[in-house]
Amino acid sequence: MAIGQLFLWSAKPGEWTSCPHEEITWLDRSLLSGNEDLTLHRAPRCAGLRYVNHGWELFSRDTSHRVYLAPDASEPLPDPEMVRRTARHVLPMAPERYEAAPVVLEGGLWLVSIGSWVVRLRHEVPERPPVEPARGGDSETVTREREFTRRGRPPEPLGEDAVARVRSYFQRNASARLAMAYYYEEFILGRPAPQPVPMINVVIALDLSGEGAVSDYKKLLQGLIWQERGHARDLAGFLLGNGLLTPADLDQARRVAAANERAGICERARLRLQYRPKDT
Repeated sequence: MAIGQLFLWSAKPGEWTSCPHEEITWLDRSLLSGNEDLTLHRAPRCAGLRYVNHGWELFSRDTSHRVYLAPDASEPLPDPEMVRRTARHVLPMAPERYEAAPVVLEGGLWLVSIGSWVVRLRHEVPERPPVEPARGGDSETVTREREFTRRGRPPEPLGEDAVARVRSYFQRNASARLAMAYYYEEFILGRPAPQPVPMINVVIALDLSGEGAVSDYKKLLQGLIWQERGHARDLAGFLLGNGLLTPADLDQARRVAAANERAGICERARLRLQYRPKDT
């Protein structure tokens, strides 16, 4: 699958610099002001750009500034007031230790305003090749898209209905929400090359019913999103990209896990599951 490229205009060299896919580009005090504006935050308490399964997104952990995103249709670089007036998206100031719901970046030129600073972005989205029908009779006609689906590529999520179904499920089932937040800890924290937490660790930390609990949650969520199973690798991107799992959920899951450890619940879960940690 072709990956979109994101570039940031750097005023000092006077050229576009590429944002790496494997790490977060922080819009911090150093990048915006060369460490001169002390009202700006350093990473990771600021806004940033990151690449997740669905593409590039702008997020913010800044507790002092709103973050404005506006289309870029002007030369030279406009002042912050103009960006605020023409903003298409506004990320609110983030609660302490949490982050505002991210905004998925569409292709094109964009302006980001934080405090009294403005930065210019260029998002190049690759064109998708047209879907061509395969040869054969009407009853055997199959598109390449369906061929990819049979090989494991997921169909498109079922729009806003899928987001609403998952959100409603998480509201009714806090255990599932906390389990998935704990499971996708590295994804929520924006770690490079993130990996899920081992399922057995999630079961013990949150005292779930059994070893298959996390797997059951994943299968149920895949059904809510795509009405079929088998797309586990795309699940994290969908949940994080639509604000269904946030650092607030991870923080709550960690508190529950810490309380369970203090109360001896985790130790009882280890005995119940006959868990033996691997020798290091």
